[in-house]
Amino acid sequence: MTKIIGILNLTLDSFSDGGMYYDLESAKKHVSDMISNGADVIDLGAESTRSGFTDVEEDAQIKTLLPVIDFIKNNYKIPISIDTRSSKVAMAFEEHDIHFINDVSSGFHDSNMLDTVSKLGCSFIMTHMPREHKEGKVKEFDNIVAEISSYFIERIESCKKAGIETEKLIIDPGVGFGKSGEDNITLLNNIESLKQVHKNVCIGSSNKRYSSRLFENIQTKEDLRVANLVTFATSTLSYATYLRVHDVELTKDTVQVISKAMSLT
Repeated sequence: MTKIIGILNLTLDSFSDGGMYYDLESAKKHVSDMISNGADVIDLGAESTRSGFTDVEEDAQIKTLLPVIDFIKNNYKIPISIDTRSSKVAMAFEEHDIHFINDVSSGFHDSNMLDTVSKLGCSFIMTHMPREHKEGKVKEFDNIVAEISSYFIERIESCKKAGIETEKLIIDPGVGFGKSGEDNITLLNNIESLKQVHKNVCIGSSNKRYSSRLFENIQTKEDLRVANLVTFATSTLSYATYLRVHDVELTKDTVQVISKAMSLT
């Protein structure tokens, strides 16, 4: 069954929930709520990756992440993912038994990242994020599925050369990262094609206004719940391995209903 990665953005400027969980008590409560609602993994990030984002100093990321990771480790038995492009941030938690490093740059931002992930022995989530995203722009693709497939074929080979086990690799096509609305929809319609490149696929479409054509009448973040429901459902039907989401309860219900229905067919 498709697994749920619950997102906790410990940032002030993330697109969907910037500032909502920046203080420690709010972060703790949100973690507890996500776990009680059925999250399979908790993903923590202290650097926004919204369009046009700016870098956050590594020591600041570590300082922000540490008390929340300690809280989780002391109170729950659930896999933890750290959302960072920095090998220094990843290595800071070497003794915390981190299960995933989630790097939106796929190891390109920090040349030491692949070796670090290999040393940690954890799983590695790689996202396709073109440089245009950080510049606040949209990249033009001739054939987005073919280009992203080639991108991940190269990244997987580089990871294997660094000593990362293939089964610990997860690819994320980066819906909403420097891509047009039509290209985002194409990616969501071609999850099964991506699974032919690598079996472990993560979809992170949660709370993203990735298609103005589809969502032209959506005015609030609450309105995005319907759009989320659709993308979660289609991704589950396409056998996505993971969904990276903000609303764990909604997603868990969706996945369980669809998985049950699929088992009956």
